[in-house]
Amino acid sequence: MKFWIVSMECAGIAEAGGVKNVSFSLCKELSLLGHEVTLFIPYFKCTSLKLIKDINKEPEVSLEVPICAKNETVSFQNAICTQGNFNVIFVHHPCYEEKEGVYTYTASEQEKNPTFVKGFGHNDTPFMDSLFAKAVSAYGNTVSKEKLPDIIHCQDASCALVPCFAQKNDVFNKTAFVVTIHNAGPAYHHNFSSIGEAAWYTALPEAELAGALNDLKVEPFLLAANAGAHITTVSEHYAKELIDPFNIDETEGLSPIFFNRYTNIKGITNGIDFERYDPTDKNESHLPFEFNPEKGELEGKFKCRDYCVEHIQYSQIEGVKTYGNINVRPQEKENQIFISYHGRITNQKGISVLIKAIPAILNNYEGVKFIIAGQGEIAFEKELAELCNRFSGKVIFLNGYNREAARLVNAIGDFIVLPSFFEPCGLEDFISQIYGTLPIANATGGLNKIIDYETGFLYKNNSPENLIAKLSEVIALKLYKPEKIEEMIKKAAIHVHKNYLWRSVINNEYMPFFESILKK
Repeated sequence: MKFWIVSMECAGIAEAGGVKNVSFSLCKELSLLGHEVTLFIPYFKCTSLKLIKDINKEPEVSLEVPICAKNETVSFQNAICTQGNFNVIFVHHPCYEEKEGVYTYTASEQEKNPTFVKGFGHNDTPFMDSLFAKAVSAYGNTVSKEKLPDIIHCQDASCALVPCFAQKNDVFNKTAFVVTIHNAGPAYHHNFSSIGEAAWYTALPEAELAGALNDLKVEPFLLAANAGAHITTVSEHYAKELIDPFNIDETEGLSPIFFNRYTNIKGITNGIDFERYDPTDKNESHLPFEFNPEKGELEGKFKCRDYCVEHIQYSQIEGVKTYGNINVRPQEKENQIFISYHGRITNQKGISVLIKAIPAILNNYEGVKFIIAGQGEIAFEKELAELCNRFSGKVIFLNGYNREAARLVNAIGDFIVLPSFFEPCGLEDFISQIYGTLPIANATGGLNKIIDYETGFLYKNNSPENLIAKLSEVIALKLYKPEKIEEMIKKAAIHVHKNYLWRSVINNEYMPFFESILKK
């Protein structure tokens, strides 16, 4: 089969959120299974070429793409990804090449231009999304009939416009379209503010745009569904939430529309590339020491912890500003408990709940330490920095992103706390389980794949009080029944490795689905 995977991000090339891992893994595993795979991705200022080979020095194809009442020149540069040997086509235009982040502005961009606010979406996002979708559709006219895809798989709202343009192009009359919803929460819709704005950027008929309204806004996900795209999402649990008519706030009004339209949303739980995180191979895990939770061999895990406490927190980490520190007194060593958090510092991730829970836990448990890594909303970042000052020696906040530091934060924890208000799939729970760190999570969306008291811990009704109660319960279990924790660590690591490898997910879930939607 021939696949075009369309995404704004891909692991190792241009990274932002969880979409990067899905895009990379789909391309890699489908290619290794013998399918012809091409990734379409914009060329950003932040694009890395470390995984790229055979890249043409100059773009092979340039096209004039009509948008906003004029033509824009878009060029396409061919390359190969070394991991999986799949094709990559970089889409070039100044609107991408000048961006230091995939979706949001960076601190350095804000320094140069105060209207570019760090952590906020690009001012020209509607233009970027529409141009990318039109460019991918137009590229179909430049390839031979034999090279046209059987399936175009678009990742999230930023790429959901592709079927709207491509299905009007006759060259794709035998192509099936898939759009995967990675997150339908507030701020993730990439919607147009009105029919007028949508018409300006897309030039789609007003009647078509009117059929995709959510209040006054035009939704790319609805446009894609109306254009005949098959809609999927990243877990079976989240698929149910997306068609729950009462799930209004968490989907910003989309779920009742899907419900009323009888929209069929296929839930396929994401997998994980185990070999990219394998703790038994520090060349892959990028951790300072090796260990094997599946066999209960955790000495290297605790060496990683000591390394962090003794060195990392006092080091200058690229891309990270460090607040606070962790001091482990000799008398605490036996009963110390490390609780990690790694992820976006945003309201969706339940940071407000965590910030209110931390003081209660630290005031009641002497040996507990919190280590937090991530970036996002400035107000939350400031609150975390203040916690570090208030609880000196007990809280550290690595503000920013560095891959090695992020993995270390995950690996050194006894537990990782995941208090998301909603979570389509969740990747941190997988990574933590691979590293022998048990997740403590709000029972929402894809986090429900955690098996309570077997591979981690779940709590319901996401409030500081309920998180404090669950943390207290788990801390007591660790202190008084450590053998139960050791048993769970082994079970969780084996469970993820056995059931959630991307190769298995693609063979057992994606391929039957793709075969069922092929146009004959």
